[in-house]
Amino acid sequence: MLIALAACAANFLAQGSALADDAQENKALKEQMRQMMQRMDALQKQVEGLSQKQSAPPPVVVAPPPPVQGPAPPVAAKVEEKEPLLHKIISGFYGTLDVSFDDTTKGINGLVAYHYAPVGSNPLGPFQIDPNNSAPKGGPVGRVGYMPAFSTNKSVLGYRGSHKIEGSDLEFIYQIETQPSITSSPGLNTSQYQQSNVVKGGIGYGDTFIGFQGPNWGKVKVGTTYSPYKKSTDRMNPFSGMLGDYSVIMGNSGGDNRVEFGTRLDHSLWYESPKFGKMFSFDVLISPGQNRTYNNVVQSSGSPDCNGGNQPGSGNLLLNCDDGAFDDAYSIDLKFETGPVYLTAAYELHKRVNRNSDGIGSNNPIYGVNASLLDSATFAALQAEFPTSFGAGASPPYLNDIADESAFKVGAQFTFPFGLAVSGIYEYLKHSLPPELKFQDERQRNGLWFALSQDIFSKNNVSVGWAHAGRTPGDPGGQHNYNPTNTDDAANMYTVAWKHRFDKNLYWYLDAAETVNKGNAHYDLGAGGRGLTTDCHDGTNTPVIDYTSAGNTTWGGCREKGISTGVNYKF
Repeated sequence: MLIALAACAANFLAQGSALADDAQENKALKEQMRQMMQRMDALQKQVEGLSQKQSAPPPVVVAPPPPVQGPAPPVAAKVEEKEPLLHKIISGFYGTLDVSFDDTTKGINGLVAYHYAPVGSNPLGPFQIDPNNSAPKGGPVGRVGYMPAFSTNKSVLGYRGSHKIEGSDLEFIYQIETQPSITSSPGLNTSQYQQSNVVKGGIGYGDTFIGFQGPNWGKVKVGTTYSPYKKSTDRMNPFSGMLGDYSVIMGNSGGDNRVEFGTRLDHSLWYESPKFGKMFSFDVLISPGQNRTYNNVVQSSGSPDCNGGNQPGSGNLLLNCDDGAFDDAYSIDLKFETGPVYLTAAYELHKRVNRNSDGIGSNNPIYGVNASLLDSATFAALQAEFPTSFGAGASPPYLNDIADESAFKVGAQFTFPFGLAVSGIYEYLKHSLPPELKFQDERQRNGLWFALSQDIFSKNNVSVGWAHAGRTPGDPGGQHNYNPTNTDDAANMYTVAWKHRFDKNLYWYLDAAETVNKGNAHYDLGAGGRGLTTDCHDGTNTPVIDYTSAGNTTWGGCREKGISTGVNYKF
C-alpha cells in the first residue's frame, strides 16, 4: 500500500511540474498531496502497531479455579455398582462339555449257551452239558462286534452362588445343575438295556442343593448329590467319564451299567466339615427312603425312578422296584491331606435292598432247590391274566430277597515332585443275605484299583489303570447265560489314556480300555457317567429271557474293549 501511494504522489508531482504555469491548478494539486501524505502517515503508524503486536509474547491467561465438586449424584453411584454386580452374576455359571468318538466291541462273538443238567440227583450239582437235550444251542444275535458311535460324557451346566445373611457370619448357598446331551436329543433314558424316567437334560439333574455355610464350622446342604463315599476317591480316577472310568468296577456290585455305590442320592441331607489343623476333614450324609411300602417296591415319594436307579419293571417282568431299590442310605468319609500325601476311608450303607427280581428267568437247575422262596402264587395269577407277557423260560420273583448292602474302602495317593501321582484303593462290598439265598449272591466281593498318572512338561499327561473285581459267593443265574460249571466270576479292567492340554480350560484325550470277565462275570465298559456304555447284552429284540436261545440277556464271560478320543472343556 505504501509503495502504491508513493507512486501516486510522484505522479501528482510530475503533473504539478508540467502545469506550473497555471497557479490555480497547482494550488489544488498541492492540497491533494498534503492529504495523501497524511493518509500515508496514518497507514505507516498502523503497520508499525501490527508489527509490534506480532513480536510481543502471548499474554498469560490465568484460569479460574475449578468449581468445588459436591457428592456424586445418585445416578452416577448406581452406574458404578452395576459392573461388579453383573460380574458376580456371570461368575456363578460353570460347566463341563465333553464329547467323544468311540469304537467298541462287546467281545461275545463265538460264545454259545449250552444246556446244563446236574450230574446225579443233587440239584446243586456238580453240573454237565445235558446229554439228553438236543435243542439248538443259542449264540449272540445282532451287531456285537465293533461299532462306531458318538458319546456325551459327564457334561454339566450349572449355576452356584451365595447370599450373606445380614448381622451374622453365615451365608446362604445354592447350586443347580443339568446334564446337557450334545450328541443326542434330550429325553427319557429308554435304550434297549437301560430304562429310566429321569430326564438328564432337565434342570436339577446333578449336584443340586441349598444350604448354609460358616467360616469356621463348615457347610450344611439339602438336595441331590453324589455321596461322600463316591467323592472321597474321585481324585484317584484320572479316567473320569472315559471308557476306562474306574466306576466300571469300583462301587459296582453285579457288574451292570448302574453303579450302586457311585450314584447320586435324591432327597439327601449332608454336612461338609472344614479342614481341621489344615489336614483332616470329613463328610456325612443321610438320605431317607421316603417309601410307604415295607419292601420298597414302589418309587420313593417325590422321585420318578426307584431309589437306586431304574424305572419300575427294570430287571423284572413285574412293574415293581425290585431290581435294587433300597430304603434309607447313609454315607460317610474321613480325609487326611498334607503336602503330597492324601489318605481316605469311606463307608456307605443301603437299607433293605429289594432284589426279588434275581429269581426271574430260571435258566439253571439250582432254582429248584427251594421253590418256597419264590412267589409262585402271584406269578401264576399274572400269567393267567397276561399269557402273552409271561413266556417260557421265565419264573416267579423271590419273596424275601431283601437285605442290607454296604461298601467300605480305603484309598491312598502320593504325588512325587516330578509330577507322578500313584493311587491305590481297596474296597469290600457286603450283601447281608440269609443263608438259603447265598447261592445267588453276586453282590459280595473284594475290589482293587491301582493307577499311575504322570505329567509330561506342562501340556501332556499319561495315565494307566487296573481295576479288579474279586470272586463272589454265588450267582443268580437267571439273568444271563449262566454256566454252572464255572464259578470263578472275577473280572479285570485295563485302561491307558493320554491327555493334551491346550490351556487351563481345554484338553484333548485319547484312551483305550478293555474289561476281561471270567466265568459268568458281566462287568461292562463305560459305566459311571458316559453317555454310551458297552455291555454284555446281545441284540435280540424280545421281552422274554430264555436261556435256551439266550435272547435279550447278558453273556457272562464277555470281553469288551474299545478306543475313544474326544475333547473336554471346562468353564
